[in-house]
Amino acid sequence: RVIAAGNAAALVIGFWTILFPTQFYTVGLLFCVVLPLLALALEMRTRGALGFEARRGRRYPLSLATIVLLPALALAVRAGIDLNFASYPPLIAAAMLTALGMFALFWRFDPQFRGDLNQRVTIAMFALAHCYGTLAFADVMLDASPGHEMQTEIQHKRIHVSGGPKGSSVWYQVKVEPEASPAGANWIHVRPDIWGSFHPGDTVCVHVGTGLFAIAWYAVVHCGD
Repeated sequence: RVIAAGNAAALVIGFWTILFPTQFYTVGLLFCVVLPLLALALEMRTRGALGFEARRGRRYPLSLATIVLLPALALAVRAGIDLNFASYPPLIAAAMLTALGMFALFWRFDPQFRGDLNQRVTIAMFALAHCYGTLAFADVMLDASPGHEMQTEIQHKRIHVSGGPKGSSVWYQVKVEPEASPAGANWIHVRPDIWGSFHPGDTVCVHVGTGLFAIAWYAVVHCGD
């Protein structure tokens, strides 16, 4: 019953975070971070009674695959779509190293994990997605540095869909003067929950932060926020 409830929660949280990001944005992200960790804690508590894959021919009722994978993937998607970094290689490298450490912990303390290829693949996918999303949002949201800002004006705003109307990715963006963007690109990604507060002609600031992990990021903000 606990696993079934967790699967239902993972489906709701994962799809809500991806498809309806304008509502309960921060709450959805928090659940995407916490729910997989709770599932992993439950697996350690049961000492290997649970698994991380669906068995062939029938669904394994004690599989945690959905609970760990779907929220982690949703978190990584939101990080990739909503955040802006001056350079992505340091973030990717940090996520890969953290994921490798998480994978090593499973290899060391879970004998069942070492003997099952499907579970190893599931955990590898989870670790990469969860570590990337968590590190990206932590670098931005927990950044205590004052940073610096450049004032500019919003020229246009749009919801950009990759691949046309049937595309798989949706970016909420505003267009500013190119010199205001650290990357030199005048279209900047904006968090979907605050995108509606920006309008063409508004005077805004592009905030550039040092980052919690020294990975520089930038975002369009209302001056003085």
